[in-house]
Order: sequence, then C-alpha cells, then structure tokens
Amino acid sequence: MNSASSDSRDAGSEVRKVRVIVALDPDRFDAAVAAARNAGLTVESEMREIGTVVGTVPENALAALAAADGVEEVEQERTYRLPDPGSPMQ
Repeated sequence: MNSASSDSRDAGSEVRKVRVIVALDPDRFDAAVAAARNAGLTVESEMREIGTVVGTVPENALAALAAADGVEEVEQERTYRLPDPGSPMQ
C-alpha cells in the first residue's frame, strides 16, 4: 500500500523534458558543452562545425541552461501537426 502511494507521487512530480537546440560559443565548444551538460542537458548530437548541440533538458532547468557559460542561445524544438486528411481544414 505504501509503495503504490509513493509511486503515484513520483509519477505526479515527474518533470517534463523538452527537446532543445543550443547555440554555443564555437571558440569554447568543448567547455560550453560541458557547462550545458552540468546545467542538465542530455546531448543527443553535436554539430561542432556550426557550434550547435541538440538534446533534451528538464523543463525546470531551461533557465540554468540558458545561463550556462558558453551557451549563446537556447531554442525549444517546435512541432507542427497537420490536420487529418479528412478534416474540414484540408
């Protein structure tokens, strides 16, 4: 009984992760990636040539990520959904 109530609390308090594209200082790329990771970013891919990484971060860590040393900009990934083909919007 106790474990069921603690499980529901854990599930209810889970922080949503958001996918982000992060522009970093290209002259300090490795240090900037390390600072972004320390701020909570889980890096999925690095694009050193353009000074960018893509990854996920807990929603409540977005401000810390934006303030991390070497991070120039944080943009949340945008998604678009087209209406169903049979929808009146088509």
